[in-house]
Amino acid sequence: MPMSRLRTDDELKRLRERWTDPAFATARDSLLEQAETALAADLRPVGEAGGWGHAFHCPDHVVPLEFDPSGPPQHRCPVDGKLWQGEDFDGGWRCALNGRIMGGIQACATVVAAVGPEAGDRRLAYPREILLDYAERYPNLPPSGRWAGKGKITGQGLEEAVWAIGACRVYDAIRDQLSDADRTMIETGLLRGLAAHLTDQLFGKIHNIECWQLSALAHLGVILDDDDLIALAVDGETGLTAQFAEGILDDGWWAEGSPTYHYYMLSGALAAAAALRERRPAFLETRGLRDMLLTPLSMIRSDFSLPATNDGWNSIAFPYGLAQYAGHYEQGYGLWPDPRFAEVLAACYAQGTPRTGEAALALGPDLTDVAAPAAWPLKTVHPTSGYAILADDHRYLLLKYGPHGGGHGHPDKLQLDLWADGVRLAPDAGSPAYTSPLQGPWIRQTLSHNTVLLDQTSQPEAEGTLINFRDPAEHPYGLAEASVTWPEDPDAVAGRQGSWLREPRRTHVPAYAGAELRRSVLWTADYFVDLVRVEAPQEVPIDLAWHHRGVLLGRDDLEPVDWRPPDETYAILSEVHRLAPQDQEWQLSWEVEGVTTRLWAHDPEGTEVITATTPGNPPAEPQSTVLRRAHGRAARFGAVIETSRGPGRIDAVEWEDRGETLIVSVRLPDRTDSWTLPASGVAT
Repeated sequence: MPMSRLRTDDELKRLRERWTDPAFATARDSLLEQAETALAADLRPVGEAGGWGHAFHCPDHVVPLEFDPSGPPQHRCPVDGKLWQGEDFDGGWRCALNGRIMGGIQACATVVAAVGPEAGDRRLAYPREILLDYAERYPNLPPSGRWAGKGKITGQGLEEAVWAIGACRVYDAIRDQLSDADRTMIETGLLRGLAAHLTDQLFGKIHNIECWQLSALAHLGVILDDDDLIALAVDGETGLTAQFAEGILDDGWWAEGSPTYHYYMLSGALAAAAALRERRPAFLETRGLRDMLLTPLSMIRSDFSLPATNDGWNSIAFPYGLAQYAGHYEQGYGLWPDPRFAEVLAACYAQGTPRTGEAALALGPDLTDVAAPAAWPLKTVHPTSGYAILADDHRYLLLKYGPHGGGHGHPDKLQLDLWADGVRLAPDAGSPAYTSPLQGPWIRQTLSHNTVLLDQTSQPEAEGTLINFRDPAEHPYGLAEASVTWPEDPDAVAGRQGSWLREPRRTHVPAYAGAELRRSVLWTADYFVDLVRVEAPQEVPIDLAWHHRGVLLGRDDLEPVDWRPPDETYAILSEVHRLAPQDQEWQLSWEVEGVTTRLWAHDPEGTEVITATTPGNPPAEPQSTVLRRAHGRAARFGAVIETSRGPGRIDAVEWEDRGETLIVSVRLPDRTDSWTLPASGVAT
């Protein structure tokens, strides 16, 4: 009976043909180098269970610690050389060890799959020995971990699933060259053990972790020729089919509200699709799966980046941040040969990203005659996820108003993320490593975002609504206007994402009970107007935060503040000053990477304007923070914001407060614009 395989015959044929093709030499040589590095290091498993991978980071600088294969009792930070010790770090080191071993044996196994016996004895022997070693150890390793399930090789069910997929692919590549005894040992000791453990870790919710665990079970089901495992992975009550049906929103984004987690979940989903393409070919047509590769392209900035919303690594927001996901499009092209995937790859590789990985050799397109498009069509409103975008050829502003995003969501309704001329100016910081000491008091708090908080307390979970939108490409000026109203009784509101929110965080915060926040952005080719209106159920401090990278340009009227923070979040602010007492109007400027931002503001009477320094992302990069603090049951904050390289075009900004209406006039060399900003209703 033929063995059930993860790699198809066509895939193996393409891998072997391209192995000697000069056009794919970079991918081949990279795999050969990884294999040789692994053989030289000859890393071996240790007897103890692994820990949580995120724990192997420096808490101060939020970077991975230096990996010493000898497993020292102390672990060095690569930034300042500080040594860290303790079981969390040691467990993280063991997880890193097992990850490095897996990366090495995967490279060796791919070489074996590409060239067969010509790969050499050691390239086959090393992965064989490692799989047998793990097969002997796995049944006796205790489950370990305290974050979202347990692992044995690792310290978490998620990390165990990722590791298991690698083990399946290694076994698939070398199985033909193993003895019957070796195959029996690996299948019974390791693969069956992984299947049993990961089945126990399923928690029955719509979640990226569940997708990875189900993907691993699908791989194990295929490699072990086990239809029951495949059925559990695909058809279970919260199996992969249900995950996609509920977790992929109608606008194509994964429900966690984070481009990073969109791609992370997609990593496991694509792996499952590839594993199942012969056993369950209809799985490739599952609703939303293929289009998950296209959705991010509809929100992409001109430098091939995306905002790092919610729990998202900020690398996606750097120039060509999407290039780190080239492997997804190589794999996607092999599953669905869409020419748009080839264009994405052409864009990735044109700017210098090397074309590497097995997927490029075995699944990706021939890019000889493929060119990246000059621009990607922008979808300005993503209604289910709650993204509204105002953009032109050099600026991009995101207004975020949608669902919270489950456990990876941030309390940041109606926040702005500003980018211009290839530079992150006032960005959503995303998230550093989860072991960062800033996670609780700062990253996951409203104050670290460009939005409003009441009574010096973070926003409870909520979902906003887009009220008005005008695309500036189709109208004389652009408009994005959204609002959010918090219920008086949070327990009376049911989330619309079903099992995604079965762990509700219904926080009762009196300051927000019935409160309403409305934000309107008017967009022109030269600047934009930002109007924020707040109504609270009682008199409270109303803080509007603005965080900008780079340097706050000189003001000689900043006064030191006797800063007495009410909690650990406000204690993060350092170098706290305030603008000297003034009328309701003021102006500040910042400069970063050659781009200047100028902000002209109008605040409610009695507003205190506080400046401070706060951590950015990475935390070692400080940012400038402005806090506009009013008091009362209502507030209206206005601002005109201009960005430019070199001198700006605005000559003057004049405000006229008519009580219920605020008039702002913006004088430019060739015209004067006048805007009406009402206390309620639509700004014009």
